[in-house]
Amino acid sequence: MIYPGLCPSNVSKDAKYSVVSGENGYEVRLIYRLSSREMLLLTTDAHDELVEMVNAVKKDLFGQPGGAFYINEFHDVLVPAPDKRCHFAGVYEDRLVFDFEGSTIGPDAPAGLEPGDEWPGPHVGIRYTLTAGGRDIRYEKTMPDRILREHLSDYVDPDEATSLASRLAAVRGAEGGRIYINEASEFFAPPSGGRSEFLYLGPLGENDPWFPAPDVPGHP
Repeated sequence: MIYPGLCPSNVSKDAKYSVVSGENGYEVRLIYRLSSREMLLLTTDAHDELVEMVNAVKKDLFGQPGGAFYINEFHDVLVPAPDKRCHFAGVYEDRLVFDFEGSTIGPDAPAGLEPGDEWPGPHVGIRYTLTAGGRDIRYEKTMPDRILREHLSDYVDPDEATSLASRLAAVRGAEGGRIYINEASEFFAPPSGGRSEFLYLGPLGENDPWFPAPDVPGHP
């Protein structure tokens, strides 16, 4: 099934999860960036259902299991295809967490983390754009014959869209730019303005406006 919503186009190795072959079968791998010169290869074998979902689509698309996938803020599992579209693999609610030297690395913000702090979590997320001046949030959806640009204000009250965008811009900067949201609905932004670290922007709250979830099986 071609996914009807936003398909990620991230090319960074640490911006996606992967299914890989491990000692005891297939596992989920995260490439976790410690610094500009060091990345960790972390794996977990605790998500057999997710692995099966991804591999089923991978076999249909490529004839073999394993490879990259994403989980978006709606918990939809997305498998990228060569034509820049994504195939829907299912809905997966469980969190992907990885152990590293006694610490847990996952998509949820650690207790006490405040907007403006360095984002310590994985860089896996879905890309959106904060418009200049913090007035709106948008994304681009690539199709075989066109590119569609969608704004949050197309779906919710424009004042509510501006309220959320302004809150993020107060941390990200009025110039706007790329922002990401992960499967735990945490916002973060890539390095900019001389910063070398990713920046935590805060969570998407239950009462915050957002784009509607695509119409796919598994959603309420």
